[in-house]
Amino acid sequence: MKKQLQIFLINRVLIPCFWLFVFFSCVQFYGQQVPHYTQYLYNMQIINPAYVGTRAELSMSLLSREQWVGIEGAPTTRTFSINGRLRRGLGIGTTFVNDNIGLSETNNVNIDVSYTLITSQYSRLSFGLKGGMTFFTNNLAAGLTPDNDIYETTSGNFPNVGFGAFFYNQKMYVGLSIPYLLETPQFYINDSFNQPKLSENPSVFLTAGTLFDLTQDIKLKPSTMIRYTANVPLSIDVNFNLFYKNLFEAGLSYRNQSSVSALFAVILNKKFRVGYAYDHKFDFAGGNFGTHEIILHLDINLKRNSHWLLSNECYF
Repeated sequence: MKKQLQIFLINRVLIPCFWLFVFFSCVQFYGQQVPHYTQYLYNMQIINPAYVGTRAELSMSLLSREQWVGIEGAPTTRTFSINGRLRRGLGIGTTFVNDNIGLSETNNVNIDVSYTLITSQYSRLSFGLKGGMTFFTNNLAAGLTPDNDIYETTSGNFPNVGFGAFFYNQKMYVGLSIPYLLETPQFYINDSFNQPKLSENPSVFLTAGTLFDLTQDIKLKPSTMIRYTANVPLSIDVNFNLFYKNLFEAGLSYRNQSSVSALFAVILNKKFRVGYAYDHKFDFAGGNFGTHEIILHLDINLKRNSHWLLSNECYF
């Protein structure tokens, strides 16, 4: 029956578009699928719990991503994150991720906790833990197998555990994280998802960035995100963003799988960001389907705790 379910997913969801075949060929390894983000610099808490509390007393992000617009069943992702500072180097926050692809929907809720060490007057090192639950629904009743069989919709939940580290100052940062350590049993059809175990191929994220003053009014911010998952091609993002008078940001990104992105953001009062990004994949099954991403980010700095660096600028 497990084999029939895999055939159903391939024929009902994957055949209409080549990209869905690629996606579910990864899912069959039962590894946690972490959505891609273009504006990850302002949504870092999703992939690294050590980022909690590093920016301001209260930090909030709301992101909406429509991937490969024009293709039926293409991925759509909504995320919300909020985190704040506690005393004695502690930070705490929560994240919510809604992800839809084909007949499958997941809702992920996590609590993130971090502890920050003062490594020097101008630098900090934080460690973070992530824990929560993922709730999923596979709407199998909406489609038919090649033999015209009908399956019942399945649903369930499973736990999440992750960790990360983050070193930073006002000019650079380096982060390393594994946001999901446990196996994703969403596509099992038995009750084995009640027995959580470590994933055989978790996604590992390495992020880094720095800041250069080109002129008095213009700053350059190069950054990168490397994502490694066993049995999946290595993903490398390289980004170059420009700031103008701390009011506007524009940049270009390249992903090693032939994807190019452009982003533009407006920064109000140095703490409120409205950003838009567009992704274009050149070798996408002969088509030109784009991806749109919008983010709203807000920092409120109450300037109370010395464990964190005071920063009046929305760079990282």
